[in-house]
Amino acid sequence: MEQIINGVLLLVSVIAITIFLKILWNLYQFYKKTTEIKEFPNYLTILEYHMSKAYDIIYKDRILVYSLEATRIKDEDFNRITEDFVRLVIKFIGPSLYKTFCEFYGDENTFIFNVAEYFNNKYEEDAIRKQTIDEITTEQQPSEGLLYEQGTGS
Repeated sequence: MEQIINGVLLLVSVIAITIFLKILWNLYQFYKKTTEIKEFPNYLTILEYHMSKAYDIIYKDRILVYSLEATRIKDEDFNRITEDFVRLVIKFIGPSLYKTFCEFYGDENTFIFNVAEYFNNKYEEDAIRKQTIDEITTEQQPSEGLLYEQGTGS
């Protein structure tokens, strides 16, 4: 009879300790998530820094050639460049921050999608700005004769 009581007490103790540890784990997870949410702007600043740095490297190494030759990047090449950009960002942030960002975004695929979108938007923004500057400079180049006729020249 004493063995049964000891067995039951042991079982109850193990269950109580398990429940206590589960509660502690849940509190830790809640605290960790709350802290990460509070620090999210700081995390984003770190991510933005590394994405900008990676974009500069990828642009100089892989995209600048197309700009200088004034050719359009093929879709398959652009996809490969985007994948290289994502890999470089992941390498820059390291495994710990990578895991944290995957948790922030819900999963790995969503995080990678957002990094790739940053690259695509940055590339489009640069391409649009370059095209606009080219158009403005070619349209608004005044001739010397026009400056003298308007009295602005000497």
